[in-house]
Amino acid sequence: MARGSIRAARTIASWAAAAGLGLAAVPAGAVAPIRQGTQFQVNSYTTSRQYFPAAAAAAGGFVVVWDSSGSSGTDASSRSIQGQRYASNGSAQGAEFQVNSYTTNKQSYPAVAAVPNGDFVVAWASVGSPGTDSSSASIQSQRYASNGFPQGAQFQVNSYTSGSQSYPSVAAAADGSFVVAWVSDGSPGTDAFATSIQGQRYASDGSAQGAQFQVNDYPTSYQSIPSVAAASDGDFVVAWMSFASSGTDTSDWSVQGQRYASDGAAQATQFQVNTYTTSTQYRPRVAAASDGGFVVVWASDGSSGTDSSGTSIQGQRYASDGSAQGAEFQVNGYTTSFQQIPSVAAAADGHFVVAWWSLGSPGPDSSDNSIQGQLYASDGSAEGAQIQVNSYTTGGQFQPSVAAVDGGNFVLAWMSYGSSATDTSDASIQGQRFRVVPPAVPALSRPMGLALALAVMLLGASVLGRRA
Repeated sequence: MARGSIRAARTIASWAAAAGLGLAAVPAGAVAPIRQGTQFQVNSYTTSRQYFPAAAAAAGGFVVVWDSSGSSGTDASSRSIQGQRYASNGSAQGAEFQVNSYTTNKQSYPAVAAVPNGDFVVAWASVGSPGTDSSSASIQSQRYASNGFPQGAQFQVNSYTSGSQSYPSVAAAADGSFVVAWVSDGSPGTDAFATSIQGQRYASDGSAQGAQFQVNDYPTSYQSIPSVAAASDGDFVVAWMSFASSGTDTSDWSVQGQRYASDGAAQATQFQVNTYTTSTQYRPRVAAASDGGFVVVWASDGSSGTDSSGTSIQGQRYASDGSAQGAEFQVNGYTTSFQQIPSVAAAADGHFVVAWWSLGSPGPDSSDNSIQGQLYASDGSAEGAQIQVNSYTTGGQFQPSVAAVDGGNFVLAWMSYGSSATDTSDASIQGQRFRVVPPAVPALSRPMGLALALAVMLLGASVLGRRA
């Protein structure tokens, strides 16, 4: 339900209550995540370990990719990139598939992005390359049509081939164009210190748009683990962790950001995301709404909020022009022990969900690490309380990835040691779908219902009369 519809429901309910119709107003925090079906196992190949999942919405459904020790396909060398497509109802579309066609050495750290028609693109790090990069590790990619068929061949993203390239992230615009960001040992640009953040833009047909570019302005020390998100018009933003900062955070690692127009032109300069600067801020993730507004989340050693026990999950919202919306905020309500490695997804209307793994849980999972989540309205207000995502609670749950699907609903994928399904060999990939709905309105007695219906009809007649 759109937020405007929720506000209308609250207004009508308030009028009805004032008129003595016995209907309570809809409370604040009106939307709530409801499980769709049960937790499910994503991987069908169950030998050895499956890890580092990434999820993306695709044509009402979704796709999950991950890093697998071995493969049910052609790659028996070490680690492969696997994928599985799903329909909007959560049913698997076809079989698990191998993404990488280059099968020499190790493939790892996959990322995935999709466009509204269901086409999607996967990027990952590869030891070696079928292209020009034989120095160490390269960034590889593969495009897919909505039916899961590869579009063209696997291709090398990075043109700078000295040293290692790692930790890719990918984002797509509504027209199918996409951008990949990654960590590079060195740079073809100004950053020759140690590691830099690099990027490459592509058209919807997979042709490179312009040259590889350096994202970070601040070239001192190390830059690592980027995350990129795109608005529907192709504007995009990159967030990453930097050892020190050109801003106020010189204590340790900070979270940095850089905005770009759809043509790849940088919008202003690199900016520091975190305002709490004590100790380490790390592993940021970013998500963008359709209007270009965005939110960055990250793990923090400590917090400017209530969490002083270990590491917390922090967030900061931004408008499309890059101006901060409100203050840095603490995501986790459960503050015992450690909260780590968040993921974030934003719906078209701007509401968003954050997921992370937590040592312990306010829910029923006290065995080890659990997957936690928190839903937010577009204005940054929390919708309801923190929830535990995983229902299978044996062993540890790690590395969540969340995607917003049709209607603002969402799906999470994560790595689980063990499974309630068929994979008991080591670590599996698990998933859970959620529906976002307003709370149920209390049922009315027949007289009350008729009275409310009459009031709504009179209101509608009045509005139509004014428009006539």
